[in-house]
Amino acid sequence: MVQFSAREKGFHNEIEAVIDVDKDNEKLKKVWAKDIAENTIGAVGIKKWLRKANQKGSVEVDAISGASISTGAFRKAAIKAANEAGLIKVNTDAITGASQNDSHSEYNGIPKPANFPLINKLTTEKEIVKYDDTYDIVVVGAGGAGLSAAATAAENNASVMVIEKQGIAGGTTNYSGGVIQAAGDKWQKKYTKYQNDTPENHEKEYMKAGEGRVYQELVHDFTQNSPKNIEWLSKMGIKWTSVYGHTEIPYAKENFADRIHVYEGGGGNGIILTQALLNYSKKQGARFTYNTAVVGLIVSNDRHKVLGVVTEDHSRKLKYLKARRGVILATASIDQNLELAKDLSPQHYEDVKAHHCWSVQTDRGDGIVMGMSLGAAVTGFGGTIDFDARTGNGTDDRLPTIPSIFVNGKGLRFVNEDSTYAYGFRAIFNQEKQLNKPTYQIFGQTSISEKASPWSTESLDTDVKNGLVIKASSLKELSSLIDVPVNNLVKSVNTWNRNAAKGIDPEYDRTMGVKPFSGPYYAYKNTPGNLGAIGGLKINKKCNVLDIYQQPITGLYAAGLNAGGWIGSYYPGSGTAVGGVIHQGRRAAKSILGLE
Repeated sequence: MVQFSAREKGFHNEIEAVIDVDKDNEKLKKVWAKDIAENTIGAVGIKKWLRKANQKGSVEVDAISGASISTGAFRKAAIKAANEAGLIKVNTDAITGASQNDSHSEYNGIPKPANFPLINKLTTEKEIVKYDDTYDIVVVGAGGAGLSAAATAAENNASVMVIEKQGIAGGTTNYSGGVIQAAGDKWQKKYTKYQNDTPENHEKEYMKAGEGRVYQELVHDFTQNSPKNIEWLSKMGIKWTSVYGHTEIPYAKENFADRIHVYEGGGGNGIILTQALLNYSKKQGARFTYNTAVVGLIVSNDRHKVLGVVTEDHSRKLKYLKARRGVILATASIDQNLELAKDLSPQHYEDVKAHHCWSVQTDRGDGIVMGMSLGAAVTGFGGTIDFDARTGNGTDDRLPTIPSIFVNGKGLRFVNEDSTYAYGFRAIFNQEKQLNKPTYQIFGQTSISEKASPWSTESLDTDVKNGLVIKASSLKELSSLIDVPVNNLVKSVNTWNRNAAKGIDPEYDRTMGVKPFSGPYYAYKNTPGNLGAIGGLKINKKCNVLDIYQQPITGLYAAGLNAGGWIGSYYPGSGTAVGGVIHQGRRAAKSILGLE
């Protein structure tokens, strides 16, 4: 045998494809990878691709949707190596697109996600000649909620099928930090000073952050069970290594505690969590179908009960799956659906319209639309999960906002800058809509010497050069450059500096990073990065989907961000979404099985 290899740039680093060739028979014996960045989405996709390629004995198989950058790049490297070995004849320049994000084409072999249109009518049982398969539970979507539902159902001896649009599991949870909020557990006691925190106190904070828009039974169930969920995950190999807190929610400070749990290798790597859930689910007997969309629900002839789902794959073939005990919708919110965002969620609409949403492309609210087709109620829309990806402002109370202020289009301060990130971005959104002008973070040269500064002297100079940050020697000059009234900007900065010199902020009660700053002065335009919409199908505590008359739709459940009513008008802090999807996935499965 003879070896050939080639390298291509993946998302994280260069990846090498190596092939063993039987030159006598001109056949591929084996292909494998070197230099994969472990615990990444690309690593999962490449490993899955390698299984397919080695089973088929060819490198000319599709890359894996959902991991398109790295698997596309690796596929290109493998084809280059095979081309050099004389196994195939292809112009390798034609597959350059394989290493580009969201590049799905005949050249790079990355299958398009199964974003097929939903069936525009209900499918009734009398229309089904024969079901293609039958399971106790069918789960729609293999993100955090779907995986948790599958794991819980399977460990309780139910037969479960999970239908996933992408080629890998994990959904948007793969791109999360993977952190989870919980109160009163042993890890919080081990790693923080909050020895007497309770789920009840956690509930009070979430209820205040919900501003009257959340349903207490959902929040209560979530906070009461979060410690149990942390323990459950630890038993499948998740090792909790630290706990920290979110930044300020101005009117809920008395209920604050450090509750954000970080696992080994986490704090920015949700793939570790989703792979643990996936592997556990499969060991318990759960089955998965990838690159396939659920395009409709099957209902009883009187349309009062959900009996199963209709699926469609890339061959355009419809299949009919029966769910003996229930269907769980876990397809996220309306993250990438521009039309629904415009109708339901104005703040999220602004982000997705500007292509600032980083949720996976398959998060289009399919579950919400299917539920609505049965008369399901929706709730919780209006907010979004927004933060500034460049500065990381307001994400972590260990990294307080640098001495700086946010000003609106009139040069006036309008919010506590160290408030938790989505609270701050809701204020930013409202100011920008009211005045039709951008908002800015104003800071000085002295600000970047702070430990938590997102800029060094060198990186700040680079951002100024590239136009991402505006620099001026005086506030008068800066006001002209950002087009705000000079008197207002000067007054805003001087008021901050005068109070900050005393260590106080009587305007907005900020407590961290309260120091004066001086010139030269800088302005950074506040720019949202978006991790998904808030809002979904209305559910009860058992995760039954409710109709517009507040009655459960028999056989239909929703979990995670596919469901609304447990997060209010803004996202209240890291660890909420992942904690919520884990909990509701488990709750939905337990409810179907009559366990709680």
